[in-house]
Amino acid sequence: MNIGKLYKNNGRFWFLYPSKDIAVTAATATRPAATTYADDVAAYLSKHFKCNVSYIKPNSVFCLLEKDGEFIKVLSTNGEVGWIILDDWCKNYIEEVKV
Repeated sequence: MNIGKLYKNNGRFWFLYPSKDIAVTAATATRPAATTYADDVAAYLSKHFKCNVSYIKPNSVFCLLEKDGEFIKVLSTNGEVGWIILDDWCKNYIEEVKV
């Protein structure tokens, strides 16, 4: 994955954490979800971490801003900036958008 490129998320909800520190803490408990209950999970995580945790919907596009190991900072199509967790197995669900 390359910084500044656009990527499409296929088939998963990706929780979008407001900071890398929160993403690192959440990494032991959460992963991308294949559930339609992403609103409920994001609300729970927001309450638990005392911040706004949103998510990137399946089949949406985001821009890669920064990467640090399995953590990547993205800009969503909703204008939200945050960090997602991208384990090796998850990379199968992300594809570069050719423009």
